[in-house]
Amino acid sequence: YTLPWQSGMTGIAYNDTQTDPVLTVDDLLENPKLKGKITVLNSMGDAMTIVMLANGDDPTKVTDKSWNAAFKRIQKAVDNKQIRQFTGNDYAPILARGDLMAAMSWSGDIAQLGNPHIHWNVPEAGGALWTDNMLIPTGGNVYTASVYMNYVYDPKVQGFMEAGDPKTNVTGIYYIPPVKGAGVAAKKWDPTVANNPLIFPSAKTLSKVKIFDSKALNNQKYLEQWQNLISA
Repeated sequence: YTLPWQSGMTGIAYNDTQTDPVLTVDDLLENPKLKGKITVLNSMGDAMTIVMLANGDDPTKVTDKSWNAAFKRIQKAVDNKQIRQFTGNDYAPILARGDLMAAMSWSGDIAQLGNPHIHWNVPEAGGALWTDNMLIPTGGNVYTASVYMNYVYDPKVQGFMEAGDPKTNVTGIYYIPPVKGAGVAAKKWDPTVANNPLIFPSAKTLSKVKIFDSKALNNQKYLEQWQNLISA
């Protein structure tokens, strides 16, 4: 059994000192002006979700056809050097200093940067939604773990975790909290965080993001193809 820890969205970030707005996957993967100046996430579910949506396919119900179409599109962008590299969240400082023009990125990373020149958006065709979870492993101390889980699910605690305390330089998490009332509590610590649409997204934004097909995420053939691509 698991409980949500924090959620996030996958979309596109760009540096406005280096490029015009990058609002679509088509632009990210095919605009020659961005060649060699973009990165793609090494997380299969994140990358494939937004490329499938750009192709007009449904990432919540992956087929071999939709998989192959998205995979070939990313492969092409690798082969023609459009993509500089695949990354975890290490793209953020590179983007901030202007060595990248745009990046497939996670919403919380950009919220943490707080850089006025870095803009994040859900691609026009849609983005990805994902959740990191808390769980108690076999053999774990159920009582202690449960006490902690209950503690962080207190709206006041969750609000503090999101915003941190600017007076003591405690850094917030800056991802989407699973607890109702966290936004109200966050206002006490830092109203800018409580009003940040990357941390507390609107219903309209959430309607544009999809969760990747769990069966595809555990498909061994897909996993091997993806690993070969990002490690080449």
